[in-house]
Amino acid sequence: MRNREFFNNKGVNKMWFLAWENSVRRKGQSVLTMAITGLTVLTFVLTFSVLFTLQEGLKLSNDRLGADIIVLPNKSNADAFQTIFTAEPVNIYMNQEVTREIAQVKGIEQLTSQFFTQTLDQSCCSIGGATRLVGYDPATDFILEPWLSEHNLKALADDQVIIGGNIPAFLGNQASVLGGVFTVAGSLYPTGSGMDETIFININVARELAQDSPYLQGLWKKEAPEKLISAVLIKTSAGYEPAQVAEDINSLELAVEAVATSEMVSAMRTQLLMVTRLILGLWLALFFVACLALIGRFSALVRERKKEIGLLRAIGVQRTEVFKLILLEAWLLAGAGGAAGSIAGVLGVNSILTALRSSLGLPMGQWSWSSALGSGLLGIFVALFLGFIASVYPAWKSSRLDPQEAIARGEVD
Repeated sequence: MRNREFFNNKGVNKMWFLAWENSVRRKGQSVLTMAITGLTVLTFVLTFSVLFTLQEGLKLSNDRLGADIIVLPNKSNADAFQTIFTAEPVNIYMNQEVTREIAQVKGIEQLTSQFFTQTLDQSCCSIGGATRLVGYDPATDFILEPWLSEHNLKALADDQVIIGGNIPAFLGNQASVLGGVFTVAGSLYPTGSGMDETIFININVARELAQDSPYLQGLWKKEAPEKLISAVLIKTSAGYEPAQVAEDINSLELAVEAVATSEMVSAMRTQLLMVTRLILGLWLALFFVACLALIGRFSALVRERKKEIGLLRAIGVQRTEVFKLILLEAWLLAGAGGAAGSIAGVLGVNSILTALRSSLGLPMGQWSWSSALGSGLLGIFVALFLGFIASVYPAWKSSRLDPQEAIARGEVD
């Protein structure tokens, strides 16, 4: 009677204590169970976090790019994807007169020109490595205008720059760029595109810096920078399809290539969806294998503990209590393994995102502490679910054991 009170009157705390003692007593089996769960959760957290961040990057890019169409020189080595979604410096140019003819195409509400150059990994620049420097036209710009309005700025002064959200802050908000010293007016909000790692400056100042830089003189042999632009960004009028407007621009035969940004985002989203399905299928196969392995582990555990379970039943422990005991042991081990796997997965996400960003130039969302916490908690939930699925049948089977038969045939570990 006292033993029954041990379980029934003192409640769940005693059950947890007994489950803990059983888990600690079988260290080898417990470590193996946690390892299987941890590896399964590790792969889940890495997969989910990376794919979620990529999806967020596409959504941010689609929402915040601002331009419906981008026009580039069609003889350049760069493409629209590289220009929009990566921050790789590209020195591509075309005569600014093309904007007059492009402006005649129906369906264009606004257009603005940009001039690309780059910082250098030299003493002339306070930024490590080559970084894209974009000159924007304050008179026609609609890309930076929302940010400038939000910060009560009409336009950048000639000695000011705006940096992308991923560029580290400069000491004293002063930056040296191609021999000029500039004040950092602020940082843009994240866009998931190459804008996050770009420096923006007045277009005329960008041209002057590029023309005066001894490192870039080879680019101005045919035309001077003041007559050149690198890209035309277009916002289409309501009721016009960007893809059709882009096609009309290409039909002008201006030696330019116009691309609708929505088509690029849509194509990337389709490719990402295919990759997501493939990876999800592989992970579900891993989850199924882990389930089978853990079912085998807990079934073996029940067989080994027949006499122990029979003794518990003989002293008055109810079937439901035995069922709960096995589930609690499974949740303890799965929870511990899941927590370890979640922590390892969260710590590894940044490395994978950095590798993907540098090698493939994919747009990325923001991997924040809140995202990490959400992924980690979801990983622990997956671990507990895996523990439940793997242990529910062995727990049910152990609760159905006849006490006398279990004592007669079982063996205490």
